[in-house]
Amino acid sequence: MMAGAQRSQTSFHFCHNPHAGSLLQGLQELRSDNLLTDVILCVSGKEIPCHRSVLAACSEYFRAMFCNGLRESKDYKVTIHEVSPDALQLIVDYAYTSEITITEDNAWQLLEGANFFQILPVRDACVTFVSNNFSAKDCLQMMQVGNMLSCPDLEKNASLCALKEFTTVSKTPEFLSLTKDQLITLISSDDLNASEKTVYRAVMTWINHDTRKRKKEMRELMELVRFPFMDKLYFLENVDNNNAVRKSCQDILTETRRYQLFPEEVESPCTRPRRTSGLREAVLVFGGLEKMEIGENPAVFSNSITCSPEPSTSSWTRVSRMKRKNDSRFAVAVLGTRNVIVSCGAKSRDVWLYHPELNSWHKLAQMKENRYHHKLAVVQGKVYAIGGRNLSSESSPWTSVEVYDRIQNKWTESVSLPKSRCGHAVAVVDGNIYVMGGLDTEYKDTSTVYRFSPGDSQWQSQTDMPLTTYAITASVLNGNIYVATLTNFLCYKPCENGGSWSVVVGVGTLCMYGMTVLWWESSHLWWL
Repeated sequence: MMAGAQRSQTSFHFCHNPHAGSLLQGLQELRSDNLLTDVILCVSGKEIPCHRSVLAACSEYFRAMFCNGLRESKDYKVTIHEVSPDALQLIVDYAYTSEITITEDNAWQLLEGANFFQILPVRDACVTFVSNNFSAKDCLQMMQVGNMLSCPDLEKNASLCALKEFTTVSKTPEFLSLTKDQLITLISSDDLNASEKTVYRAVMTWINHDTRKRKKEMRELMELVRFPFMDKLYFLENVDNNNAVRKSCQDILTETRRYQLFPEEVESPCTRPRRTSGLREAVLVFGGLEKMEIGENPAVFSNSITCSPEPSTSSWTRVSRMKRKNDSRFAVAVLGTRNVIVSCGAKSRDVWLYHPELNSWHKLAQMKENRYHHKLAVVQGKVYAIGGRNLSSESSPWTSVEVYDRIQNKWTESVSLPKSRCGHAVAVVDGNIYVMGGLDTEYKDTSTVYRFSPGDSQWQSQTDMPLTTYAITASVLNGNIYVATLTNFLCYKPCENGGSWSVVVGVGTLCMYGMTVLWWESSHLWWL
């Protein structure tokens, strides 16, 4: 062998990219010349010669028909009943060319055919075409078709159109044929683009279309109309004076009248504004640690309040400053839908109400105790200050709870916790306050969970957390309580038998943080 000879290759991988297209073109030419075809599809007198292998490779339906020993796997002529001749021809052409033209005239036939033959690319293309051409007059019909064809994307897109165009949609004949569940899906949505007057009138029209069968559904449907946001005069003249509504929904009407007088004292699903109301949720961050304690230099805490409607971006803006400088272990809660109540930590009993829209502060009555490392919870417009301790080094955590009445501007003693707690988490679900974890009188971590509802004479023990922990925070999402501990992210599902816990995910090591729920395109939990 020569010293400079090139070493021979042991292998060489070759890929001719145009091959797939050339193969498809060759199969199309064979079909056009009726060569090697082994089956004829017959539909309404029309015959379409094909290759079984091409159909089976393109369609799960034909794969099952031709590859599982069915009679059609041997028949030369196979009759198709489920689609029109034109739709079948277009679908077969697609199998050989990968191309299809969808128009307003053939979109529905193609959608039904592609869905039946399980040719997903064509089905999805039809859904996209149809969705881009929805109108208020036909979106309910499309929603029904999507449900009938088990096509969730079509049903979802049609539903979004119905939500957006609800005022027009509610006047169509198809609206009167909605099932109760379909109507509930629409009127329960935060994305419904209509006034509550329109929602109420639509519900009444639906009920009156078949009063004998539908009047029993009135209460369930009226619970989804957000009467607190309805024009007050219209409510008094048309809702409050309606005998049928008064008979079945008296408590709903009473709640609405109460909200009109004392809006911050009423909390229910009906008091949650829809997105079209103009109210937009955002995240507010109060204070936080600026500098760690180093040697003889004490820790420094910020008194800034920053805001962002989109925490996933860098669009954070400082909107105000808290009244106390260098404050820590204070507590914050939302009162109503627009105001924030702040109870100071450290060595103060001061309580402030912050109005973000006006960027103004209003001092409220002082708490009875100088609470530190406590939590606030708001139920039925009342503010509960729960547990905590005095800043004094000799102080042990407290069992005491006090409640604030804004009308009287007064704090009064409430039902005490069964055990002393500080550094615990608090959440409110369905009008119940839940207190979780925290430190006891000996400053040991706990795992206990207590529940309290206004009017109860004592706190009720619930299922313990799966670990002992303190310095934790909690938020509520979809009726479940999510607790962020120092090392884990837990989920608690409340129920009458004490509820149940599960570990959602490990989150590493966290310290001195907050957490909240932000409603955006979907619901998210944010650590702050």
